Amino acid sequence: MRQLVGSTLRASSGGAIAVVAGILTRPCCVAPALLSVTGGSAAGLGQVFASHHTVFAAGSAVLLTLSLWMNIRLQAQPWNKWLAGVSTVAAFIFAARGLWF
Repeated sequence: MRQLVGSTLRASSGGAIAVVAGILTRPCCVAPALLSVTGGSAAGLGQVFASHHTVFAAGSAVLLTLSLWMNIRLQAQPWNKWLAGVSTVAAFIFAARGLWF
């Protein structure tokens, strides 16, 4: 019986050391692991942010407009300006498709 307890303690301490070593080698995985353990998910976070969809769409419109303005101001060739404009409009359409559909 005593030998069984000792082997169980060695096995559990080995597991604890493995967990600590894993956390120390990959600290970027701690947040997803905590979300998984607590029952959180990307879908859950998506539901939290879904109520602020209009704010995010407005923010993306502002950032895309700023990006277009900077690209047009810095580009010398008309082709590059046209390409920046078309890609900005396409990006906004893809980003804001949830508002229309």
